[in-house]
Amino acid sequence: MTERPAHFPALAVACPSCGSAPGQLCTSHSGTRPRRHDVHQTRTAAHHAAQQTRSTQ
Repeated sequence: MTERPAHFPALAVACPSCGSAPGQLCTSHSGTRPRRHDVHQTRTAAHHAAQQTRSTQ
C-alpha cells in the first residue's frame, strides 16, 4: 500500500521556496524527495496571504 500524503490547506497555492505547483507536495531542500509531513513555511505564509486577500474583497 502506498503512503498517501496528508492534506494541507496550503497546497492550494504554489510554493515560493521549491516551486511546487498548487496541489503538489513541497520537495526536500535538494529537490529529490517530497515532503510528506509538512510544507515550507513560505508556502503557509503565501496561503494565509491569499486567504486574507480573498476575505477583504
